[in-house]
Amino acid sequence: MKKSICLLLTMIMIISSFSFTVFADDSIRIVIDGEEKVFDSMPIIVNSRTLVPMRGIFEAFRAVINWDDAEKTVSAKAKGSTITLKIGDANAVVNGKNIVLDCPAQIVNDRTMVPVRFIAETLGCKVDWDNDTRTVIINEGDYDFVRPGMKSLVSDVHRNVPTEFTKSSDMRDILHFEKPSIQEQEKVYNELKPKGEVVCDNDEFLQEFTVKGAGHGSYEVVNVEGQSFDRAVRIKSKSKLDNPADFIVKSTATPERTPGEGVKKEDVLLLAFRMRCIDGGDETGTAKVLVQVEELKTGKYRKAVFDVCYAGKDWEMVYFPFKPQVDATAIGIRAGYYEQTVEIGGFEIINFGPEYDRATLPSTSNNFPELKPGAKWRDEAFDRIEKIRKGDFTVVVKDKNGKVVPDADVELDMFEHEFQFGTAINGNVNSNEDYQKAMNREFNSVVLEHNMKWHPYEEKPSRAQNQVKSAIKHGIKYVRGHAMIWEKPQGGNKSGWITPEDMFAEPIISNKEVIMERSKNLIHTMAKDENFYDVVTDWDVVNETMSYDAFRKVHGNDLLKFWFDEARKAANPEAELYYNESTCIWQPEFWDMLDVFEKENVDYDGIGIQSHYDLFFKTPVEMVEFYDKIVEKTGKRLKATEFSCSVFDPAFQANFVRDAMIAIFAEENMDGFLMWGFWQGSLYAEFSPMYNYDWTINDAGRVYEDLVYNKWWTRDAVAKTDKDGKATIRGFYGDYDVKVTADGKEKNVMASFHKNYENVLEIVIE
Repeated sequence: MKKSICLLLTMIMIISSFSFTVFADDSIRIVIDGEEKVFDSMPIIVNSRTLVPMRGIFEAFRAVINWDDAEKTVSAKAKGSTITLKIGDANAVVNGKNIVLDCPAQIVNDRTMVPVRFIAETLGCKVDWDNDTRTVIINEGDYDFVRPGMKSLVSDVHRNVPTEFTKSSDMRDILHFEKPSIQEQEKVYNELKPKGEVVCDNDEFLQEFTVKGAGHGSYEVVNVEGQSFDRAVRIKSKSKLDNPADFIVKSTATPERTPGEGVKKEDVLLLAFRMRCIDGGDETGTAKVLVQVEELKTGKYRKAVFDVCYAGKDWEMVYFPFKPQVDATAIGIRAGYYEQTVEIGGFEIINFGPEYDRATLPSTSNNFPELKPGAKWRDEAFDRIEKIRKGDFTVVVKDKNGKVVPDADVELDMFEHEFQFGTAINGNVNSNEDYQKAMNREFNSVVLEHNMKWHPYEEKPSRAQNQVKSAIKHGIKYVRGHAMIWEKPQGGNKSGWITPEDMFAEPIISNKEVIMERSKNLIHTMAKDENFYDVVTDWDVVNETMSYDAFRKVHGNDLLKFWFDEARKAANPEAELYYNESTCIWQPEFWDMLDVFEKENVDYDGIGIQSHYDLFFKTPVEMVEFYDKIVEKTGKRLKATEFSCSVFDPAFQANFVRDAMIAIFAEENMDGFLMWGFWQGSLYAEFSPMYNYDWTINDAGRVYEDLVYNKWWTRDAVAKTDKDGKATIRGFYGDYDVKVTADGKEKNVMASFHKNYENVLEIVIE
C-alpha cells in the first residue's frame, strides 16, 4: 500500500504543476525507487483548483472506496487512514477529525473529484522534483504519514499483566536454556538402550539407497575409524538448492520390527546417529541436513520425523525421539542446504514400546546455531525493534490560564501494547476461571478457534458471540475474525463441518451464482454482526487457499476478488482484510498464489502467516528473510496468526519461541503474534507453548512474559518539563497512564501513544 500511495501522490504532484489544463504533460517522467513509471490520468481544473478523480485513482492503487448514494458521501481507506467527504461540503473527516477543505468535493461528469491539497495533506511519502529533466523522483523508504494528534483509546481496561522477572529489561539480557551436553546424553542413551528394541541398525540403514534428484548430488558407503561403527554413508550435495526436497538420499531400511507390519502409533521411538562435515557447509564449515521418516501410501507424505541437524568437522551425536505416524516408514536424508559433503553413521532406531516418557530420552532436535546467545541476527533485530517499536512521546503541561508550566514532574506507565499479542480461544473462555485469568494476564488479542467459521457460525451464532463477549469482559482489546471462507468440508479426522455440507454437493457445487449468493450472505451476516462489527480488527476472508480450492477449481479464481469485495462492503471500514495461509507459504507455489491475488486485482490488506512449528521448523534468519521478501513483493501488513511450537524438548521450545517472537516483532509490517492455544489442558497441538495442565507456566511461557512485559514494555518513565512546558519520553508504542505533578497538584490521565501519530499530549493542571 505504501508504494500505491507514493504513486498516487506522484500523480497529484504532476497534476498540481499544470495550470488551467485537463491533460497531463507527456514530457514529465516519473521515477520510483530508480524505476521509471508510466501513468494515464484525467485530472481537471475547476475554479483554479486542481481536482483529482478520487475513485479512479484510489481503485487503481487498491485503496478502498465506498459510496453512499443516499447521503452523497464518499469514504476512502488507505494506509490506515479513513477519509470521509460529502459532495458539496467543504468539511471532511480524517480518522474522526474534522478538516476544512480549500475546495469541496464535487461530482463532475459522474465522477467524484477532490482537491489535490486535501489528498496531499492526508497522505504522504518522499517526493522530489528534478526541473532539468522534468522528473518526479520518488523514494519510498520509511516516510510514514504522521497523523495529527493522538489515537483514541480502544479501552481503558488495565489487565493484570506480569510485573516480576528474573532478567533485566535490557533486550540483550535474554532468557536462554541449555540442553545436557552430548556426553551426558550419550551416557543416558547407553543406559536407556537396553530398555528398548533396536528395530533398525547401521548395517540395515546402509544396505541400500535410492536417490531423488541424482543430478544434484551423490552418495557412497565409506569406511570410518575411531568410532563405535566402522561404516557410514557419505552424501555430497553439488550446490545449495532453492528447494532441498529436490535432492533426497533414501534408505530402504524402516523402523518396523518386521518389514510391512508398520509401527504402532502408541509406540515411542528414538532415532540416533553420528554426523560430521567433510567439506563445504556454511561460512563456518557447518553442515546442515534434514532427516525425515514419512509415509508414502496416501501421497500426503505425513512425517513422523522431519528435523534438521548440524555438524562441524568433528563427529556430532544426533538424537530424534519421535512417535509414529500411520505407515510412516520411509527414511530419507535431505542434504541440499549447501554445497557440502557429510557423513552419517552409527544409525539406529530403538522402539521403547507404548506409554514411554519421551521427556527422558536424549534429544538434539533443531539445535540451530542462530538460537545461541550472542547471535548476530538477534542484535540486528533488537536494533530494528528499538527503531520501529518505540517513539518519542511529548507531554505539554499548562495551567488553567493556558500558560506553560516548567519543572513539572511527568510519569508514564504503560498498561497496554499497541502490538497485538494473542491466542486462539475456545469454550473455556466462558466458564473456566483459570483460563480467563491466564488469558487476561498474557494477551490483548484473541481469535476464535472454531466458532467463527462458516458452518459453526451459521448453525449457532451464539457460540461465537458469547466467546467474543466473554473475551472482552476479561480484558481483551482486539479480536481477529477467522475465517469467512475456507474451501474445506470438514475439520481434522472429519470432526465436524467447517463449511456447510450441501455446498460441496450437487446442485450447488456446479452453480457459481448460488455459491456466490450463499457466501455473500455469510460474509455480510458475520461482518455486520453487532457483537463483532466494532471489535474485530481484521478478518481472515479466505483461509488456506493453496490446500483447499473446492469452489475455485470449478468456477475460477475470480471468486477471490468477489469474496474480498463483499467483505470490504460489509465489514467496519477500520477492519483489515487478510489472506491467511498455512505452512504452504514455504513452498514455491506460495509466490504463484500471490501472483493470482495480483492478477485478480484482489483488494486485501494483509497476509496471515499461521506459523505452526511442530514438525516443521525454520531458523529465525529464514523467518526474517521471508517476511522481508513478502513485504517487498506485496507491501501488505503481516501477522503471525496461529503460532505453535509443539515439541517435548523444553529447552529447544523456549529458545525457539524466544527467537521466533523476536524475528516477528522486528518486522516493521508485522502487527500481531497470536498463538493457536496456550494451555496444555485444551490445545490443538501436543505440547503447549505456555501453560502446563496444572496452570504452572513452562520455560517458553517465561520467555514470552520476559519479552512482552519486561523487555518490550515501558514502566515508570519520568521526566521534567522544560521552559516551554514540554517533557519528552521515549517508550514502546501503546496505552499509558500519565501522571503530572506541579506545585503540589496532581493530574492523572490515560492516553494512547501509537505509531504514526504526532503523540503530543496537552494536560491542563489546575
